[in-house]
Amino acid sequence: MLKRLRGNHPYLYCLLSVILFMACMALGLNLFAFLMALLAPEGVIRPFMTEEYLLQAVNDLIGFLVALVLLWRTGRMRVLTHRGTGFLDGLLVGMFPFVMLSLSLSLNVGIVGPPEGAVPKAAWRVVVFLITMFLIGLAEEALFRGVIAQTLLEHFGSDRAGVWKAVVLSGVLFGAGHMVNLLGSATLGVLIQCCITMALGMLYGAIYFRTGNLWVVVFLHMFQDVAALIQSGLYDGVGGVSEVVSTYDPSMLISVLIYLIPTAFLLRKTRIPEIPLFSPYFSEEK
Repeated sequence: MLKRLRGNHPYLYCLLSVILFMACMALGLNLFAFLMALLAPEGVIRPFMTEEYLLQAVNDLIGFLVALVLLWRTGRMRVLTHRGTGFLDGLLVGMFPFVMLSLSLSLNVGIVGPPEGAVPKAAWRVVVFLITMFLIGLAEEALFRGVIAQTLLEHFGSDRAGVWKAVVLSGVLFGAGHMVNLLGSATLGVLIQCCITMALGMLYGAIYFRTGNLWVVVFLHMFQDVAALIQSGLYDGVGGVSEVVSTYDPSMLISVLIYLIPTAFLLRKTRIPEIPLFSPYFSEEK
């Protein structure tokens, strides 16, 4: 059924995939918390219920499983193993965001430093933070690039117009998916985040199409989140994801331009013919 839906109604398939992804994460996390409260001893449940990033890790693990099922049931598991250009060569394609993120991380850790009154977290909590950042990147890239962008590319085709349509629409869905943060963050901050993540999703889509390697964008996504949240990952008293999103202000919309310029560069006319060479399944089925 999923194969037919994907082939005959790709727009609906992509939209329903996002809805299923979000719904399963919300329901799955609530079920997990309920089972932990019901079955686990008090000494075990307390760390789970008080450590935000531990709960986020569970949440995104559920999201990845949803994306995995979608790939499996539509015969697209090769998205996870396809090497394309290879990982290191893929990072060269994604060099712009990699350099920018390295600078951002260096600034936040080496120059800005910990906020006043911040208390360093225990080592195990820092490890949980890093694992969570990886799972966020894995879950969201598996869905928005592996499931959605790949579906749209196959639907629109590999000419310049088709590639741009796939990049833009998958980016819009990626940005819209962050509307769920309205449940815990300030409205203005979430709307600004959606605009930024829409442009970022377009950049990740361009990198994925140019490399054919999902793990390149998983790594970049993880690196992005680590750089943005490193203070809350290392110290108590800083605030988690919800608090960070609530601080977003209109000046941050400059990031949209910063992401769209390299997107246009990566998808310039002379590079479009490379995409079918690295896109899993695409060259075979077209």
